[in-house]
Formats: sequence, structure tokens, C-alpha cells
Amino acid sequence: MEIIIEYALIVNFVINYFILKSCAKLFKVQAKWWFVSCLFGSIMAVIMPLFNFPLVANIFATIFVGIIMVCISFPVKQFKDFLYYGFGLVFLTFVFGGASYLLTSWFGQLSTFIICLVSMVVYIGLSLLFKRLAKKRVIDSFTCSVQIKCKDKTVEEIGYFDSGNVLYDPITSEPIVLISKEVFEKIAGEDYLFFLLKKEKAKKLPYGHFVNVGSAVSNGQMLVFMADKLTITEKGKHAKIFKNTLLGLSMADFSKNLNSGVLLHSSLV
Repeated sequence: MEIIIEYALIVNFVINYFILKSCAKLFKVQAKWWFVSCLFGSIMAVIMPLFNFPLVANIFATIFVGIIMVCISFPVKQFKDFLYYGFGLVFLTFVFGGASYLLTSWFGQLSTFIICLVSMVVYIGLSLLFKRLAKKRVIDSFTCSVQIKCKDKTVEEIGYFDSGNVLYDPITSEPIVLISKEVFEKIAGEDYLFFLLKKEKAKKLPYGHFVNVGSAVSNGQMLVFMADKLTITEKGKHAKIFKNTLLGLSMADFSKNLNSGVLLHSSLV
């Protein structure tokens, strides 16, 4: 019996630890007194089955334990905080418990080490998922719909407000909106390499010319041309229209990371 109790305590403590850590990452808070919270949850998980509670009483007892763990580890000030963190704790408990139950149904009773390892793998997976979702939310908050009209071509793309884009044309002192190779080819109707290898082709573009974009360690030139109209549409806001806007062909592959083919200048925000 002593071995079984120790086994149950270790398993529940490890699972509770990863549940609390995952919940903290989900809500972007620092879990306090996590050791006390995990130990309390582990002890209750061992004690409650001894009383053989009815199903309804067992559910309420489990909820009560979750409330105490939330109060110990998270900044609970109002009733809605109980629901906020409590729901996250219950949801993640199902995720971790479900993963262990699934493997147990496949392979039978698992060792303490395997259960701890499974909990760690689930925690790492959830951490990567939360990080990716957080990054997506940040990117979405800076994206908008962009329509570019150049001569007889009209191209619609996803734009990204880039505070790091502070490029200005040295001739006109106008801001330069960066576009990807794919967007450039939609506008120009030809491969971008033709314009880079035969620079005289740039003259076929409206106000087409090259500007130096070199740094202290490297030199380079960027193909710049003018769009007749640039329309920026943000969700819930009126469209902004900019006429005679300069576009610069960027060699950076930013479209995959930002899901955007247009990096808007910081002055256009």
C-alpha cells in the first residue's frame, strides 16, 4: 500500500506541475506557490478515492480542489477570475489526463517514468502551440488589406505595418513600401530577375529607378517604382488612400513568416 501511495503521489504531483505550468503559459501569468498547489492536489487525489464518494459529490470535490489550487497559484481577485483560471485548469487537466489514459488503454499500466515523460512531452507541445498562437495574434493585430493599382494592374494583398521600415527615397524623400518578389511579379507581369539583370528595364516602370540600401558591411541597390494608388483597409476603420506611392522590391523572404507580401512604411500607420 505504501508503494502504491508513493506512486500515486509522484504521478499526480508531476502531472499537476505541468498542468499549472501550461495554465500559466496559456494566461501569461507567473504561477506562485506552485509546489504547495501541486502537493495539495496530489494529496487530495490520493485521499478522495478512499471515501468512495458518489459521482456528483466526487465532481464537486474535484471542482473544490481545483478552486483551491487556482487560489494558491494564480492572482484571483474577482469571481470571474475563478472562471477564467478555473476553466483553463480543468481544460488542461482533461488534456493531460486524456493523453495518459489513451496510452494506458493502448499499452496497459505505465510506469511512473513513462507517465512523467508523457506529461513533459504534452507540456512541451502545448508550450509550442501557445507560443505559435500568441505570435499569430500579434501578427494579425498589425495586418490589413492592401490594394495596389499600377497602370492597368490592380493587386490585392495582405499588408503588415512594419515599424522597422523607415526607408525613404533619396530623390523625392518619400517613404518606400516594401513588396515581395511574388507581389512585384504580379504587378510587373514579368520575372523580377529580368529587371535586376537588365537595369534599363526599370525605366519601363513608372518612375522606375534604383536606390542604395547598403550598410556598413554590405552594399546593394533596390528597385523602386511608383504605384498610382495604394489603398489600406483595416478592420473596423475607414480605408486610407495614398496616391503616387513608391514601392521597393525586397529580396527578403518575409512573406512566409508574416503571411504578408507588403511591408507598409512606418509613416503610413
